[in-house]
Amino acid sequence: MSFTMLTEQNLTEMERSRESYWRRYPKTSPSKLRWRALTVRHCFHVLPGETLLELGAGSGVWTEHLDEVLKGRNPITAAYFNEEYRNSPVWRRLRNVNSCLVERLEDLPAESYDYVVGTAILCHNRFSENLKSILRLLKPGGQILFFENNLLNPQVFLKNAIPALGRSLGNAGCQVGLSKFNFLRSASHQGFVDIDVIPYDIVHPSLPKWLVFKLQSLAFLFERAPLIRDLCGTLYLWARKPGTDRSRAGVNLARHSEFYNAVSFVIPSHNEEMNVGPLTDAIFRHFGDYVHEILIVNDNSEDATEEVTRAISKREPRVKLINRQPPGGVGRALRDGYAAATGAYILSMDCDFVQIIPEIEDLFDAVAAGYDGAVGSRFTHESIMMNYPFPKTLCNRIFHLLANLTLPYHIRDISNNLKLFRAHVLKRMEITQPHFAANAEIGLKAIASGYKVKEVPVSWINRTIEMGSSSFRILKVGPNYALALFDVIRSGRRLALARQAETASGGRLGVDDHM
Repeated sequence: MSFTMLTEQNLTEMERSRESYWRRYPKTSPSKLRWRALTVRHCFHVLPGETLLELGAGSGVWTEHLDEVLKGRNPITAAYFNEEYRNSPVWRRLRNVNSCLVERLEDLPAESYDYVVGTAILCHNRFSENLKSILRLLKPGGQILFFENNLLNPQVFLKNAIPALGRSLGNAGCQVGLSKFNFLRSASHQGFVDIDVIPYDIVHPSLPKWLVFKLQSLAFLFERAPLIRDLCGTLYLWARKPGTDRSRAGVNLARHSEFYNAVSFVIPSHNEEMNVGPLTDAIFRHFGDYVHEILIVNDNSEDATEEVTRAISKREPRVKLINRQPPGGVGRALRDGYAAATGAYILSMDCDFVQIIPEIEDLFDAVAAGYDGAVGSRFTHESIMMNYPFPKTLCNRIFHLLANLTLPYHIRDISNNLKLFRAHVLKRMEITQPHFAANAEIGLKAIASGYKVKEVPVSWINRTIEMGSSSFRILKVGPNYALALFDVIRSGRRLALARQAETASGGRLGVDDHM
């Protein structure tokens, strides 16, 4: 049997084994597969019309989740390797999916896909050959994302070390656990760049469904804790094909007429000369119809943030510069930006959020559905976080635990500076915190005042070298978060009464958390 035939045989065995594995856990596998589908969406920031290839689609058990989270707006080629999946009922009900039986990866058209994805399909002893074929299938600049067995997980390690044990527990004969080193070496050897290998998903599917959701907050900590995170059952494998960046021009995400020429984007900026241009370009490219103004609040920058902004505003008058005088601080910059905003809605964000611009579509959807505001939440299993520092994760979780214990709300993450509100909510708010804690203060006070607020899952990706460095320092700003929480606890009744006086109905107290 030729080397190529052995490789394709591995794929058929892996697909069949993987199908059996997910069907072994019917109560938890739908949730875990949905999380992985959402990770695909958030990782790539998928835009309508971009093409996906799913390798080893089997009966479509994961394809269905992919199509759902992408809202049927992306053509998906679901390639399966076993004839038995040809008549799966899933294929008849999906909106934008082309299912096909594939005998050889070489039969698929070259350079045809923006993304290639898969789950538990590459962790076999000839996976490097698959990577070579996948590189051929991607468009220049295209990306891959696979979820594969982590060799350092104790269960995977035992199955790998004792093949007979692995086979008795359902492993394919060719199945292996992957290590970070082996994948990095193979992917780079085949020609991929920007390779990232991250331990992913520490929650085992054999747990009761109710316990899986109860353990979500702990899972966020364990999946980022040194040493413990290496024991996750899965590796998140991300890489890119070299080439010119995929063109995303002309993809208009502005679909709600109530936001046309009505949104003030307020962007605090301290030493952000590298990010102002890419961020404003991305906003205009995807949400230009919404833009009433983009306010770059230059918070005492020591670089060329002011000069870069002035140059942009000459080309595009809707970009406006607000130069602040000392003392600096994110809270002070937000106060000044909110005061200067003239749009009917205000969206505030950090200047390095250029990669997640497509995701703010979900915030607009929430407010269009009737919410007073929407907050980008990083801490749900429908979010994705890459390389988020463990100390910041721990502090964030402690803060929100204290908030949930002391306030009559259930919140997961309202401290992110990615917020869309009806303008009057922010303009009437007293923001007392001068620094980063203002982000938490704004979220808490909006909820305490009785406004209807929705947490929207978003991704968070750590800064690259090109983006510069963050000025966030936990030990310096941590006490201010405690003060912000205490202030809301102390003034919560007053805020609620003020809201009742503002409107006859009094609004609805609380926050909706989309999990």
